[in-house]
Amino acid sequence: MFVRVIRRDALRRVLWAAAFLAAAVLLLYRPQALATGVSRGLSVCSGVIIPTLYPFMLLAAMLTDSPLCRSPGRLSAAVTRRLFGLPGCCGPAILLSLVGGYPAGALAIGRLLRQGQITREQARRMTGFCVNGGPGFIIGTVGSGLLGSPLAGCLLFAAHIAVSLGIGLFLGLRQNCGRPAAASPPETEPDSRGLSAPEPPRSLAAVVRDTCSALLSMCGFVVLAAAVLSLLDACRVWQAAARLTGLSIAGLRAAAAGLLEVSSGCIALAGSGALAPFWLSLCLGWGGLSVHGQLAAALSGTRLPDRGFFLWRLFHGVASGLLAMLLFRFVPAGLPAAAAAAVSGSQVVPYRVSAVASVMLLLLTFLAMLCFSPKRTGNSGSGMLQ
Repeated sequence: MFVRVIRRDALRRVLWAAAFLAAAVLLLYRPQALATGVSRGLSVCSGVIIPTLYPFMLLAAMLTDSPLCRSPGRLSAAVTRRLFGLPGCCGPAILLSLVGGYPAGALAIGRLLRQGQITREQARRMTGFCVNGGPGFIIGTVGSGLLGSPLAGCLLFAAHIAVSLGIGLFLGLRQNCGRPAAASPPETEPDSRGLSAPEPPRSLAAVVRDTCSALLSMCGFVVLAAAVLSLLDACRVWQAAARLTGLSIAGLRAAAAGLLEVSSGCIALAGSGALAPFWLSLCLGWGGLSVHGQLAAALSGTRLPDRGFFLWRLFHGVASGLLAMLLFRFVPAGLPAAAAAAVSGSQVVPYRVSAVASVMLLLLTFLAMLCFSPKRTGNSGSGMLQ
Protein backbone atom coordinates (compact mmCIF):
# COMPACT_ATOMS: atom_id res chain seq x y z
CA MET A 1 0.00 0.00 0.00
CA PHE A 2 1.42 3.34 -1.06
CA VAL A 3 0.75 6.59 0.75
CA ARG A 4 1.34 9.85 -1.07
CA VAL A 5 2.47 12.74 1.15
CA ILE A 6 1.08 16.12 0.16
CA ARG A 7 3.25 19.07 1.09
CA ARG A 8 1.69 21.88 3.06
CA ASP A 9 2.51 24.58 0.49
CA ALA A 10 0.99 22.46 -2.31
CA LEU A 11 -2.19 21.96 -0.28
CA ARG A 12 -2.32 25.70 0.41
CA ARG A 13 -2.06 26.47 -3.31
CA VAL A 14 -4.86 24.02 -4.10
CA LEU A 15 -7.12 25.57 -1.44
CA TRP A 16 -6.43 29.08 -2.72
CA ALA A 17 -7.15 28.02 -6.30
CA ALA A 18 -10.44 26.41 -5.21
CA ALA A 19 -11.39 29.54 -3.26
CA PHE A 20 -10.69 31.82 -6.22
CA LEU A 21 -12.63 29.54 -8.56
CA ALA A 22 -15.61 29.49 -6.20
CA ALA A 23 -15.46 33.29 -5.88
CA ALA A 24 -15.40 33.73 -9.65
CA VAL A 25 -18.40 31.43 -10.09
CA LEU A 26 -20.28 33.25 -7.35
CA LEU A 27 -19.59 36.65 -8.93
CA LEU A 28 -20.89 35.45 -12.28
CA TYR A 29 -23.92 33.80 -10.67
CA ARG A 30 -24.98 36.81 -8.54
CA PRO A 31 -23.75 40.00 -10.28
CA GLN A 32 -26.72 42.06 -9.09
CA ALA A 33 -26.00 41.19 -5.45
CA LEU A 34 -22.36 42.16 -5.86
CA ALA A 35 -23.26 45.49 -7.42
CA THR A 36 -25.79 46.20 -4.67
CA GLY A 37 -23.20 45.50 -1.98
CA VAL A 38 -20.61 47.70 -3.65
CA SER A 39 -23.15 50.51 -3.96
CA ARG A 40 -24.07 50.12 -0.30
CA GLY A 41 -20.42 50.22 0.74
CA LEU A 42 -19.76 53.31 -1.35
CA SER A 43 -22.73 55.02 0.32
CA VAL A 44 -21.26 54.29 3.74
CA CYS A 45 -17.89 55.65 2.63
CA SER A 46 -19.27 58.86 1.12
CA GLY A 47 -21.83 59.51 3.84
CA VAL A 48 -20.01 58.48 7.01
CA ILE A 49 -16.37 57.47 6.68
CA ILE A 50 -14.85 60.16 4.47
CA PRO A 51 -16.58 63.21 6.06
CA THR A 52 -15.91 62.10 9.64
CA LEU A 53 -12.48 60.45 9.43
CA TYR A 54 -10.56 62.41 6.81
CA PRO A 55 -9.80 65.38 9.12
CA PHE A 56 -8.50 63.05 11.85
CA MET A 57 -6.43 61.02 9.41
CA LEU A 58 -4.87 64.19 8.01
CA LEU A 59 -4.19 65.37 11.56
CA ALA A 60 -2.55 62.03 12.38
CA ALA A 61 -0.21 62.32 9.39
CA MET A 62 0.73 65.91 10.22
CA LEU A 63 1.16 65.11 13.92
CA THR A 64 3.71 62.33 13.39
CA ASP A 65 5.86 64.73 11.32
CA SER A 66 5.54 67.60 13.80
CA PRO A 67 8.03 68.51 16.58
CA LEU A 68 5.50 67.15 19.11
CA CYS A 69 6.47 63.62 18.10
CA ARG A 70 10.06 64.21 17.06
CA SER A 71 10.95 66.27 20.14
CA PRO A 72 8.29 65.65 22.80
CA GLY A 73 8.16 67.66 25.99
CA ARG A 74 9.60 66.29 29.21
CA LEU A 75 6.19 65.90 30.84
CA SER A 76 4.75 64.00 27.88
CA ALA A 77 7.81 61.78 27.64
CA ALA A 78 7.78 61.01 31.37
CA VAL A 79 4.06 60.16 31.43
CA THR A 80 4.25 57.99 28.34
CA ARG A 81 7.34 56.14 29.57
CA ARG A 82 6.06 55.56 33.11
CA LEU A 83 2.49 54.57 32.23
CA PHE A 84 2.87 52.74 28.92
CA GLY A 85 6.57 51.84 28.77
CA LEU A 86 6.92 53.71 25.46
CA PRO A 87 9.12 56.61 24.29
CA GLY A 88 7.84 60.16 24.49
CA CYS A 89 7.16 60.38 20.76
CA CYS A 90 4.27 57.94 21.25
CA GLY A 91 2.32 60.29 23.54
CA PRO A 92 0.59 62.35 20.83
CA ALA A 93 -0.06 59.18 18.80
CA ILE A 94 -1.74 57.50 21.79
CA LEU A 95 -3.88 60.57 22.40
CA LEU A 96 -4.87 60.75 18.75
CA SER A 97 -5.80 57.06 18.71
CA LEU A 98 -8.30 57.71 21.52
CA VAL A 99 -10.14 60.49 19.68
CA GLY A 100 -9.34 60.03 15.99
CA GLY A 101 -11.02 56.75 15.17
CA TYR A 102 -9.68 53.41 14.03
CA PRO A 103 -7.32 54.39 11.18
CA ALA A 104 -5.75 57.39 12.93
CA GLY A 105 -3.87 55.34 15.52
CA ALA A 106 -2.75 52.76 12.95
CA LEU A 107 -1.41 55.45 10.63
CA ALA A 108 0.47 57.11 13.48
CA ILE A 109 2.02 53.80 14.56
CA GLY A 110 3.09 52.95 11.02
CA ARG A 111 4.65 56.36 10.46
CA LEU A 112 6.57 56.32 13.77
CA LEU A 113 7.89 52.85 12.97
CA ARG A 114 9.04 53.81 9.49
CA GLN A 115 10.68 56.96 10.84
CA GLY A 116 12.77 54.84 13.20
CA GLN A 117 11.38 56.54 16.31
CA ILE A 118 9.99 53.27 17.74
CA THR A 119 10.97 49.64 17.39
CA ARG A 120 8.84 46.82 16.03
CA GLU A 121 8.28 45.49 19.55
CA GLN A 122 7.00 48.89 20.70
CA ALA A 123 4.74 49.12 17.65
CA ARG A 124 3.40 45.66 18.41
CA ARG A 125 2.45 46.73 21.94
CA MET A 126 0.83 49.91 20.64
CA THR A 127 -1.42 47.92 18.32
CA GLY A 128 -2.87 46.27 21.42
CA PHE A 129 -4.52 49.48 22.68
CA CYS A 130 -4.15 52.20 20.03
CA VAL A 131 -6.87 50.91 17.67
CA ASN A 132 -10.08 52.51 18.93
CA GLY A 133 -13.34 53.93 17.67
CA GLY A 134 -13.60 57.70 17.80
CA PRO A 135 -16.17 59.72 19.73
CA GLY A 136 -17.73 60.97 16.51
CA PHE A 137 -18.64 57.46 15.45
CA ILE A 138 -19.51 55.92 18.84
CA ILE A 139 -21.37 58.88 20.35
CA GLY A 140 -22.74 60.44 17.17
CA THR A 141 -23.48 57.52 14.87
CA VAL A 142 -24.06 54.64 17.31
CA GLY A 143 -25.46 56.59 20.27
CA SER A 144 -27.49 59.38 18.70
CA GLY A 145 -28.20 57.80 15.32
CA LEU A 146 -28.82 54.11 16.09
CA LEU A 147 -29.86 54.15 19.75
CA GLY A 148 -31.46 57.60 19.76
CA SER A 149 -29.59 58.59 22.93
CA PRO A 150 -26.35 60.60 23.07
CA LEU A 151 -25.94 59.54 26.70
CA ALA A 152 -25.95 55.89 25.62
CA GLY A 153 -23.21 56.72 23.12
CA CYS A 154 -21.19 58.43 25.87
CA LEU A 155 -21.45 55.33 28.06
CA LEU A 156 -20.35 53.08 25.20
CA PHE A 157 -17.42 55.38 24.46
CA ALA A 158 -16.43 55.53 28.15
CA ALA A 159 -16.36 51.73 28.41
CA HIS A 160 -14.48 51.46 25.12
CA ILE A 161 -11.74 53.91 26.11
CA ALA A 162 -11.47 52.68 29.72
CA VAL A 163 -10.68 49.13 28.59
CA SER A 164 -8.24 50.42 25.98
CA LEU A 165 -6.33 52.45 28.56
CA GLY A 166 -6.40 49.49 30.93
CA ILE A 167 -4.75 47.30 28.29
CA GLY A 168 -2.13 49.98 27.65
CA LEU A 169 -1.36 50.33 31.36
CA PHE A 170 -1.09 46.54 31.75
CA LEU A 171 1.31 46.24 28.80
CA GLY A 172 3.34 49.19 30.09
CA LEU A 173 3.54 47.75 33.61
CA ARG A 174 4.67 44.39 32.27
CA GLN A 175 7.27 46.09 30.10
CA ASN A 176 8.63 48.28 32.93
CA CYS A 177 8.77 45.36 35.36
CA GLY A 178 10.42 43.03 32.87
CA ARG A 179 12.98 45.46 31.47
CA PRO A 180 13.32 48.53 33.71
CA ALA A 181 16.26 49.99 31.82
CA ALA A 182 16.40 50.14 28.04
CA ALA A 183 19.65 49.33 26.31
CA SER A 184 19.48 52.45 24.16
CA PRO A 185 17.08 55.35 23.68
CA PRO A 186 14.09 54.25 21.58
CA GLU A 187 14.36 57.35 19.40
CA THR A 188 17.75 56.22 18.08
CA GLU A 189 17.05 52.51 17.65
CA PRO A 190 16.74 51.17 14.10
CA ASP A 191 13.39 49.80 13.00
CA SER A 192 12.68 46.30 11.72
CA ARG A 193 14.12 47.13 8.29
CA GLY A 194 17.45 48.28 9.75
CA LEU A 195 17.05 52.03 9.29
CA SER A 196 19.69 53.84 11.32
CA ALA A 197 18.28 57.36 11.02
CA PRO A 198 14.74 58.76 11.01
CA GLU A 199 13.19 59.82 7.75
CA PRO A 200 13.02 63.55 7.05
CA PRO A 201 9.70 65.35 7.53
CA ARG A 202 7.33 65.23 4.57
CA SER A 203 5.97 68.18 2.67
CA LEU A 204 2.30 69.13 2.88
CA ALA A 205 1.67 67.71 -0.58
CA ALA A 206 3.16 64.36 0.48
CA VAL A 207 1.08 64.34 3.67
CA VAL A 208 -2.17 64.94 1.76
CA ARG A 209 -1.22 62.35 -0.86
CA ASP A 210 -0.45 59.65 1.73
CA THR A 211 -3.62 60.47 3.68
CA CYS A 212 -5.81 60.14 0.60
CA SER A 213 -4.10 56.86 -0.28
CA ALA A 214 -4.78 55.49 3.22
CA LEU A 215 -8.39 56.71 3.06
CA LEU A 216 -8.90 55.03 -0.32
CA SER A 217 -7.48 51.79 1.09
CA MET A 218 -9.83 52.02 4.06
CA CYS A 219 -12.87 52.55 1.84
CA GLY A 220 -11.79 49.57 -0.25
CA PHE A 221 -12.03 47.27 2.77
CA VAL A 222 -15.44 48.69 3.68
CA VAL A 223 -16.76 48.13 0.15
CA LEU A 224 -15.34 44.59 0.14
CA ALA A 225 -17.12 43.73 3.41
CA ALA A 226 -20.41 45.16 2.14
CA ALA A 227 -20.11 43.17 -1.08
CA VAL A 228 -19.46 39.92 0.82
CA LEU A 229 -22.49 40.50 3.05
CA SER A 230 -24.67 41.22 0.03
CA LEU A 231 -23.54 38.03 -1.72
CA LEU A 232 -24.28 35.99 1.42
CA ASP A 233 -27.74 37.56 1.57
CA ALA A 234 -28.45 36.70 -2.06
CA CYS A 235 -27.29 33.09 -1.66
CA ARG A 236 -29.59 32.60 1.36
CA VAL A 237 -26.73 31.48 3.54
CA TRP A 238 -28.46 32.70 6.69
CA GLN A 239 -31.56 30.58 6.07
CA ALA A 240 -29.45 27.45 5.64
CA ALA A 241 -27.34 28.23 8.70
CA ALA A 242 -30.48 28.90 10.76
CA ARG A 243 -31.89 25.49 9.87
CA LEU A 244 -28.63 23.80 10.86
CA THR A 245 -27.97 25.68 14.09
CA GLY A 246 -31.46 26.61 15.25
CA LEU A 247 -30.44 30.25 15.65
CA SER A 248 -32.34 33.20 14.23
CA ILE A 249 -31.56 34.55 10.79
CA ALA A 250 -31.22 38.10 12.13
CA GLY A 251 -28.76 36.96 14.81
CA LEU A 252 -26.57 35.07 12.36
CA ARG A 253 -26.47 37.97 9.94
CA ALA A 254 -25.70 40.44 12.72
CA ALA A 255 -22.82 38.25 13.93
CA ALA A 256 -21.36 38.02 10.44
CA ALA A 257 -21.73 41.77 9.91
CA GLY A 258 -19.93 42.51 13.18
CA LEU A 259 -17.18 40.07 12.29
CA LEU A 260 -16.57 41.70 8.91
CA GLU A 261 -17.20 45.45 9.30
CA VAL A 262 -17.89 47.59 12.35
CA SER A 263 -20.41 49.99 10.76
CA SER A 264 -22.62 47.23 9.35
CA GLY A 265 -22.25 45.29 12.59
CA CYS A 266 -23.42 48.20 14.74
CA ILE A 267 -26.41 48.77 12.46
CA ALA A 268 -27.40 45.11 12.74
CA LEU A 269 -26.80 44.89 16.51
CA ALA A 270 -28.46 48.14 17.59
CA GLY A 271 -31.85 46.45 17.87
CA SER A 272 -30.79 43.59 20.17
CA GLY A 273 -32.77 44.92 23.13
CA ALA A 274 -31.37 44.89 26.65
CA LEU A 275 -28.15 43.20 25.49
CA ALA A 276 -27.45 45.92 22.90
CA PRO A 277 -24.70 47.59 25.04
CA PHE A 278 -22.78 44.32 25.28
CA TRP A 279 -23.06 43.38 21.61
CA LEU A 280 -22.32 46.89 20.40
CA SER A 281 -19.27 47.16 22.66
CA LEU A 282 -18.09 43.75 21.49
CA CYS A 283 -18.42 44.87 17.88
CA LEU A 284 -16.64 48.18 18.56
CA GLY A 285 -13.83 46.51 20.50
CA TRP A 286 -13.30 43.83 17.86
CA GLY A 287 -13.39 46.42 15.09
CA GLY A 288 -14.14 43.98 12.27
CA LEU A 289 -11.89 42.39 9.70
CA SER A 290 -12.24 45.56 7.65
CA VAL A 291 -10.45 47.60 10.35
CA HIS A 292 -7.88 44.84 10.74
CA GLY A 293 -7.19 45.04 7.02
CA GLN A 294 -6.77 48.80 7.28
CA LEU A 295 -4.27 48.31 10.09
CA ALA A 296 -2.35 45.73 8.04
CA ALA A 297 -2.24 48.16 5.11
CA ALA A 298 -0.95 50.98 7.35
CA LEU A 299 1.74 48.65 8.78
CA SER A 300 2.63 46.89 5.53
CA GLY A 301 6.16 45.52 5.45
CA THR A 302 6.48 45.35 9.25
CA ARG A 303 5.03 41.85 9.88
CA LEU A 304 2.29 43.44 11.97
CA PRO A 305 -0.35 42.83 13.20
CA ASP A 306 0.48 39.44 14.71
CA ARG A 307 -1.59 36.79 16.46
CA GLY A 308 -1.58 38.65 19.77
CA PHE A 309 -3.34 41.61 18.14
CA PHE A 310 -6.48 39.57 17.45
CA LEU A 311 -6.51 38.21 21.00
CA TRP A 312 -6.34 41.74 22.40
CA ARG A 313 -9.14 42.87 20.08
CA LEU A 314 -11.36 40.05 21.29
CA PHE A 315 -10.52 40.75 24.93
CA HIS A 316 -11.18 44.46 24.37
CA GLY A 317 -14.62 43.70 22.97
CA VAL A 318 -15.69 41.31 25.73
CA ALA A 319 -14.32 43.45 28.58
CA SER A 320 -15.82 46.68 27.25
CA GLY A 321 -19.14 44.87 26.75
CA LEU A 322 -19.25 43.77 30.37
CA LEU A 323 -18.26 47.24 31.56
CA ALA A 324 -20.92 48.83 29.33
CA MET A 325 -23.60 46.56 30.80
CA LEU A 326 -22.52 47.68 34.27
CA LEU A 327 -22.62 51.36 33.30
CA PHE A 328 -26.06 51.05 31.70
CA ARG A 329 -27.32 49.37 34.86
CA PHE A 330 -26.39 52.30 37.12
CA VAL A 331 -26.82 55.20 34.66
CA PRO A 332 -30.37 55.58 33.24
CA ALA A 333 -29.40 56.10 29.61
CA GLY A 334 -32.30 54.14 28.20
CA LEU A 335 -32.51 51.99 25.10
CA PRO A 336 -35.52 53.15 23.06
CA ALA A 337 -37.58 50.48 21.38
CA ALA A 338 -37.48 52.49 18.16
CA ALA A 339 -33.88 51.43 17.69
CA ALA A 340 -35.00 47.88 16.98
CA ALA A 341 -37.43 49.07 14.33
CA ALA A 342 -34.80 51.28 12.74
CA VAL A 343 -32.65 48.24 11.98
CA SER A 344 -34.62 46.10 9.59
CA GLY A 345 -31.93 44.25 7.67
CA SER A 346 -30.70 45.09 4.21
CA GLN A 347 -32.38 43.59 1.17
CA VAL A 348 -30.64 42.84 -2.10
CA VAL A 349 -32.27 44.81 -4.89
CA PRO A 350 -31.78 43.15 -8.30
CA TYR A 351 -31.00 45.12 -11.40
CA ARG A 352 -30.36 44.26 -15.04
CA VAL A 353 -26.81 43.71 -16.26
CA SER A 354 -25.92 44.41 -19.87
CA ALA A 355 -23.38 41.98 -21.32
CA VAL A 356 -22.46 44.44 -24.11
CA ALA A 357 -21.81 47.21 -21.57
CA SER A 358 -19.66 44.85 -19.49
CA VAL A 359 -17.52 43.91 -22.51
CA MET A 360 -17.09 47.57 -23.51
CA LEU A 361 -16.07 48.43 -19.93
CA LEU A 362 -13.40 45.73 -20.02
CA LEU A 363 -12.09 47.05 -23.36
CA LEU A 364 -11.96 50.62 -22.05
CA THR A 365 -10.11 49.44 -18.94
CA PHE A 366 -7.56 47.62 -21.10
CA LEU A 367 -7.03 50.72 -23.25
CA ALA A 368 -6.62 52.87 -20.16
CA MET A 369 -3.92 50.50 -18.84
CA LEU A 370 -2.04 50.81 -22.14
CA CYS A 371 -2.31 54.60 -22.22
CA PHE A 372 -1.44 55.36 -18.59
CA SER A 373 1.04 52.60 -17.78
CA PRO A 374 4.38 53.95 -16.43
CA LYS A 375 7.29 54.10 -18.85
CA ARG A 376 11.00 54.06 -18.08
CA THR A 377 12.24 57.46 -19.19
CA GLY A 378 15.14 57.96 -16.80
CA ASN A 379 13.53 61.01 -15.12
CA SER A 380 10.38 59.47 -13.60
CA GLY A 381 10.54 61.69 -10.53
CA SER A 382 10.59 65.00 -12.42
CA GLY A 383 6.86 65.45 -12.32
CA MET A 384 6.37 64.90 -8.59
CA LEU A 385 5.67 67.67 -6.10
CA GLN A 386 8.48 68.48 -3.72
